[in-house]
Amino acid sequence: MGMRGKAGRFGAGVRAHWCRLKKAMMDYAYLMTLLAAVTVIAASAAYTKALEERTAAQAAAAAHEIGETPSPAPLPVPTQAVLRPQTTLAPVRMGGGRAAPVSGGVLRGYDTAHVYWAALSCYKPHAALDLAAQAGETVLCAMDGVVERASRDDLWGWRVTVAQTDGRRAVYAGLLLCRVQAGQCVTRGQALGEIMDAIPCEAELGTHLHLELDHDGVPQDPAQLLPEGR
Repeated sequence: MGMRGKAGRFGAGVRAHWCRLKKAMMDYAYLMTLLAAVTVIAASAAYTKALEERTAAQAAAAAHEIGETPSPAPLPVPTQAVLRPQTTLAPVRMGGGRAAPVSGGVLRGYDTAHVYWAALSCYKPHAALDLAAQAGETVLCAMDGVVERASRDDLWGWRVTVAQTDGRRAVYAGLLLCRVQAGQCVTRGQALGEIMDAIPCEAELGTHLHLELDHDGVPQDPAQLLPEGR
């Protein structure tokens, strides 16, 4: 056999060997890739399972702790009877049925005639009762009722209107601070607010409470609201 034939067989052998080697390398790469994918999947599954077990353990521990913690006793729900103003005039309750709104006595009484208002420089009726008080003193509700209105203006300060259970309306004016709001039920002796230093439109009288009373829009003497002996 000549040299050319030997060289041809040698070349064919080399090519065959190279093909087998190339196939083996591809098979190896495929197996490595497959093994890596399986490893990632297995690791992800293991991590997910561990996370679920830890979450379940924490939830069980929390539930156990809550179960062992004694529940606080429920607080009693405060109740308050709804007070409705009567449609007919009832007699004013005597004895313990009234509370003095403030501590002082009468400075200026109820007068339907024209009296001089020095702060306003005019004459007009005084359909109210002015009671002496200390600045900051708490104003008390004279009789049970419902707060019909609570408003403030520059002449009177805070004015609280109470629709009383006897069918009349009482107005407490000259408050610096208001502690109630419209629609609120109030009882005899309950705090309505605090007295201001001086009512602008009655500054000549000093610190006091201006108290009004009416029935169906007709003014009445608020002295009827004072306890006996005041």
